[in-house]
Amino acid sequence: MPTALETLEELQDYAYKKDIGIHTEYYQSNCEGCYTIQNGEGMITINRRFINTSDDYCRILAEEIGHAETNTVLPYSDYIDPEFKRWLKRKNEILASRWAIERILPPSRIQEALDDGYRCICAIAEYCGVTEELLEEALIYYGW
Repeated sequence: MPTALETLEELQDYAYKKDIGIHTEYYQSNCEGCYTIQNGEGMITINRRFINTSDDYCRILAEEIGHAETNTVLPYSDYIDPEFKRWLKRKNEILASRWAIERILPPSRIQEALDDGYRCICAIAEYCGVTEELLEEALIYYGW
C-alpha cells in the first residue's frame, strides 16, 4: 500500500512529465488550489493555508492535476452569464475531483482496507493515506 508521501511523489512526477509547474504560497482566498494556463504553460498554485498534512497536499494536488487532465479551466470573461459560470465551475470541480479519486484512491485500495478488517472512516482513510474527506467523496462516487 503506497503511503501519502509516495503518492505525492508520483503526482509531482506526473505533473513534471506533463510540463505542469507546481507552486505553493500562502494567501487569504478560500481557494485551496488553482490550475491556470498562461502562454501555453500549465501552472498549479496551492494555497498553503489549507495544507496541514501531506494527505491534504496530495488531495489538493491531485484535484488540480485533474483540472489539467480533464481540460476543465474556467474561461475568464465578463461576458459569460454568472449563472452559467457557476454551473460550469461546479461541473469542472466534479470532473477534476473524479479524476483525483480514480488516480489516488481506486476501489481496490478501499477494498483492501476493508479486507484487512478496517471499518471506520478514519481508520480506512489512514490506511489508504488519504483524508477522510477524500475517502467520503470516493465512497459516494463509487456508490458504496
